[in-house]
Amino acid sequence: MQNKLFSCQLCISSIAACCLLTGCPATEQATASQATALLPASAPTHPPASPPAAASLPLAASIAKYTGPFGLAMAISETELASSLGFVKSDKARHLFQGQPPAPADDFSDYYAITAPISGICKVGASRTITAVSGTGEQIKAAADRIALALEQQYGKPSLKKDKANTDIYTRRPQFWMVGLKEGSVSYGYLWASGKTERELPDNILNIIVFAQAKAINRGEVGVSYEFANYADCQKEWRKDKGSKS
Repeated sequence: MQNKLFSCQLCISSIAACCLLTGCPATEQATASQATALLPASAPTHPPASPPAAASLPLAASIAKYTGPFGLAMAISETELASSLGFVKSDKARHLFQGQPPAPADDFSDYYAITAPISGICKVGASRTITAVSGTGEQIKAAADRIALALEQQYGKPSLKKDKANTDIYTRRPQFWMVGLKEGSVSYGYLWASGKTERELPDNILNIIVFAQAKAINRGEVGVSYEFANYADCQKEWRKDKGSKS
């Protein structure tokens, strides 16, 4: 049952895969820039008369008001998500908002929230693109493992780790692993399922998925999605809305 749940969840964990259910678009590659501090040509021999001002917190951290993933939470309304938190509704798909959350993580560059008009947020996720991936996918696997390790420190050991090749050729010839990942014959990731973890999942989290996907045979994506307890309510709203317009 866990394998079936994981397979279903893994295929919709990234924004690209969300298209199958909610019509969400694929994430775009984004790279974070780093500031470089330059030392002056000659440093003073005496300390300054007054101590330097304390470093200010990033704006995102200062506006965080929820304790859930990335400073978000279940059931935040679409209005608040857009007006107070600065997310923008996608013009490519319904139910998808993208933006910078109140508490972003260093591991990711792209963030999204899945919503319904009444239920509000029912799923949030984040991802980043990895370039220059070898045929064996070692860079993708290592990145997913690092994400999972960080989550394990917070939520305990995962309910399931998925590292499977449905076709024997990718086991016998691991140099083609990325080909299998792209075509869906290979899967890699982790699942934390509510009621099946060492620690109770907080903040109304129902499932946590760490996923790995291939955008090309030498380029991939890793990320995490958090599905909240009201996800089924969102699905009901989507079905009802779709039925009313058909």
